[in-house]
Amino acid sequence: MGSVNNNDNLTAAYIENTAVIRVEGRGSFKVSPPMKQFIHQVLEKHSADRIVIDMDDCTGMDSTFMGVVAGLACLIKSKPEFKFKLINLSDKNKKLLVTLGVDRVVDYSMAADGTDERCEICGEGEKLEADFTNKLDTAKTTLEAHETLVDINPENYNKFKSVLEFLEDDVRSLSNE
Repeated sequence: MGSVNNNDNLTAAYIENTAVIRVEGRGSFKVSPPMKQFIHQVLEKHSADRIVIDMDDCTGMDSTFMGVVAGLACLIKSKPEFKFKLINLSDKNKKLLVTLGVDRVVDYSMAADGTDERCEICGEGEKLEADFTNKLDTAKTTLEAHETLVDINPENYNKFKSVLEFLEDDVRSLSNE
């Protein structure tokens, strides 16, 4: 059986005034950095006023992905000219958000509630590729994501204490290289 992670990817496109990112496979630490980078570009260039992450093909999420989403949601809430939402969320993925308290800061709609149209990304979509050559940036993104999870829900500290310590050490050692 092959690795499911090979099928984890993001596709991004602009549909009118909306930047759409489709998550295929797992929302994971592998796809978090390019997602974050793309959304920051949208914010800096003001290339869209609505940012949507389509979760219809998302089979699950790890803590880094949820922390990055939470951090982006908090950032965008401070910019009233932008809207940010997860759409087509499955029950399983909603439970993951609730478990870490991310549902408190992220606007979302469920796959079955019919309030969001499916954002079709046809051939014009751009694949967002992860760049793991910069290990320091990857470690910083992962650390920041977990710090965000603790900020939005202090109960997460005990869940991620050892992860935070490891990532802090990793960032420190990579910074000294």
